Amino acid sequence: MAGRRQHGEGSLYQRSSDGRWIASIPDGWSGGKRKRRVFTGVTPDIARARRDAYLARKRDGFTMPKGRQPYVDEWMRHWLKNVAAARVEATTWHNSYRQKVEELICPYFERVPLPELDEEMIEAWHRKLEGRVSARTHRPLSASTIGQAHRIMSAALKVAVVRGKMPRNPCSNMTPPRVTRAEVQPPAEDEARAVLARCQTWPNGARWILAMTTGLRQGEALALEWRDVRLEDPASVRVRVSAARANHERIVKAPKSEKSRRSVPLVPLAVEALRRHRAHSVRAIDGLVFLSVRGQPVHPRVDYGDWHALLDDLGLPHYRVHDLRHAAATYLLEEGVDIKVVSEILGHASTAFTQQRYQHVTPRLHQSAADAMDRITRR
Repeated sequence: MAGRRQHGEGSLYQRSSDGRWIASIPDGWSGGKRKRRVFTGVTPDIARARRDAYLARKRDGFTMPKGRQPYVDEWMRHWLKNVAAARVEATTWHNSYRQKVEELICPYFERVPLPELDEEMIEAWHRKLEGRVSARTHRPLSASTIGQAHRIMSAALKVAVVRGKMPRNPCSNMTPPRVTRAEVQPPAEDEARAVLARCQTWPNGARWILAMTTGLRQGEALALEWRDVRLEDPASVRVRVSAARANHERIVKAPKSEKSRRSVPLVPLAVEALRRHRAHSVRAIDGLVFLSVRGQPVHPRVDYGDWHALLDDLGLPHYRVHDLRHAAATYLLEEGVDIKVVSEILGHASTAFTQQRYQHVTPRLHQSAADAMDRITRR
C-alpha cells in the first residue's frame, strides 16, 4: 500500500484528457483561494521528479517565476539582442558574440529548459564542441574558440540568475578546455631584410615597411590618415582610430584601449617609403594613407592577399599580417630596448601583457645582461 503523503508533497494523478501524469502542490494563496503548481510528465516518475526538483530549489531559496520558463536557446537569443548588443562594440557583437551564440551554443541547447541546465550538460557541450570541425578552417575547433563560447554563455547565464530565471550559473563551476598558446614565430632577421628590400619596389611596399618598423595593428594601419603622419623630424605616426568590419560593412572605431591611442616614431626607412607612397597616392591630402587601386579603403582580405603575394614573390612562408607586429616587438626587445618603451610603442594596456606575450625573448635578454655584466667585471 502506498505510503501517506507528507505535508506539502501534493498529489499525483493521471489526466484523462491526454493520459499525462500530473504532480501538483499547493503554492500560496490568491484572492482567498489556494493556488496550485502542476508538473507534467509522460510517466508518474517524470512528473514527480520535476516536482521534487522544484521543491529542492525552493528549499534553497530559489522559486521559479510563474509561467513557462524559457529554453536555453531562447534565453541566449534574447540576451544576445537585448543585453549584449548594448554592452559590447559592434565588431565584437557581429564577429564573435552572434556567431558563437547562433552556431556554437543555441543548436546544442534547443528545448532545454533554462532552470534545468546543469554542469553535466555544460561538460557534454564542451566535448561535442571539441569534436566539431570548423567550416572556416576545416580543422577541429580550437580550445580558444571553445573558451570564448563558454565565457559568452556564462555571461548570459549570469544575467539570467540575477533576473531570477535560474538558481545558479552552471558555467561558473566548469572550466573550458585549456588553451595552449603557441610560441610566436615572427619572420627571422634575414627574412625581414629580404622583405624590406623587396618593398622598395613593391607597389604597396610602404604598407609593409610601416608594419615591420612600427608594429601597427592591421586595423590601425588601414585607418591611418595623412593628417596623422609627420614626415619631418621628429617623424612619427599618430594612432587615433582603427578600421574594422561589422556585418560586412567598414567601420572606424576607437582603438582597443586607451593606451592604443599613441604616437609611434618612424625610422628613416619608413619615412622615405611613405614619401614615395604619398607622391603616387590617389588622394594624398588628409585622406587615407593606404587605398585600393580604385581609391577606396582597403579591405582586410585584400590587404592580407597582398602580403601573401609579397611572401610568395620572395619564396617565404605564409606568415600572418599580425606576425609583423610580433616581429617589430621581438627585434626591439632583442636590441635591448626597455620593455616599457616597447609596450608603449605597441599600445599594450600594460607592461605585464608585453612581458607575458614575449616570454620567448626573455632568455636572450638574460644572456645579453649576463654578457654585459661580464664585460663590466673584466674592465
